[in-house]
Amino acid sequence: MKETWSTLILAAGKGTRMKSDLAKVLHPIDGKPLLTHVLDTAARLQMEKTIVVVGHQADAVKDAHAGYDLAYALQDPQLGTGHAVMCAREHLEGLSGNLLVLYGDVPLLRPATLHELMERHELGNNGVTVLTARLEDPTGYGRVFRDENGGFLRIVEHKDLAPDELGNDEINSGIYTFRIEALLEALSQLKNDNAQGEYYLTDTLEMIRESGLPAGIMEISDPEEISGINTPDQLADAAAVRANRIAAGEGRWGTPVLDVLEAHGDELILTKRDGMIVALSPHPYNAGHLWITPEEPTVFFETLSSEARERLFALGREAEGWLEEAYQPQGFNLGFDSGGKGQLVMHVVPRWTGDSNFMPVIAGVNVLPEDLPATREKLLGILGDH
Repeated sequence: MKETWSTLILAAGKGTRMKSDLAKVLHPIDGKPLLTHVLDTAARLQMEKTIVVVGHQADAVKDAHAGYDLAYALQDPQLGTGHAVMCAREHLEGLSGNLLVLYGDVPLLRPATLHELMERHELGNNGVTVLTARLEDPTGYGRVFRDENGGFLRIVEHKDLAPDELGNDEINSGIYTFRIEALLEALSQLKNDNAQGEYYLTDTLEMIRESGLPAGIMEISDPEEISGINTPDQLADAAAVRANRIAAGEGRWGTPVLDVLEAHGDELILTKRDGMIVALSPHPYNAGHLWITPEEPTVFFETLSSEARERLFALGREAEGWLEEAYQPQGFNLGFDSGGKGQLVMHVVPRWTGDSNFMPVIAGVNVLPEDLPATREKLLGILGDH
């Protein structure tokens, strides 16, 4: 990230539908409270400050998270999401940059998803960005409406939808990124002139858009990530999702590149240099197929500074030299995974005409002339000579 970020986690709710005296955010998944999962995700996002809004059983929530470096705000009484953010205003007023708003009962968000949301917010120079999803049955959810350019226009709660608007299946997740200065200005204008007498954070989005600042949307591909926990059944469902992710080999980043490198780094990583990792692709197109990726989570090429881009391309040229010495290819393919794949990766692939003399294809399966350990040993020998 090029800009400064903080996070605000709303965790004041009682959770009456949990049918338990325990505060909702203290109910466990995998032996850890819901809020702990959210805090652990936020800890991977390089935040300057993490603020938690507490309310019901505030002392118990604080005691359960005494090992974290947190600032707390108290919401009592609880008068809506906008009011929760207003209660944290004293902590926000001393901050610059941007704010990510999360919820203590939404434990399935992947760090990679939030990195992408934050980078999109920065690249769009947005005043606010909202995370959305499309559901087959969006009944009960607030809908996000877009303008003619695909940008944010407004949020309409389900009960307020006109008949011809019921077909809109894009829902508001409640996860937002704000430019802090713009958010504070909108909070100063927030009203509670509604039947519930509450302050709604959703109202600030339209205020920020009407102030002239860009308002963006990121549509999430996996709606399970934004599932909130309100009942024991939903808690059990979330635990099952986490178990399925672990069984599928997903790690703590939620992106194949960083998860694979963290789990199998000793087998794949060749070198770390200038903030970049050079590693073997675990599923190579050709022997010698390399990944070059930033050490820090990064989704978009455009997010890199000009200096980082130069380092990336310099390492790519250097890697071509190693592969030239190892395999004498006829050429190279360089390509990027950038945006929507969780982590920016430059692919460096040695190539031959038709690849028929190097990479036979039998029954549609690539048959490489050597396995990954042999490729690693060969390239590490060349790196050691340079």
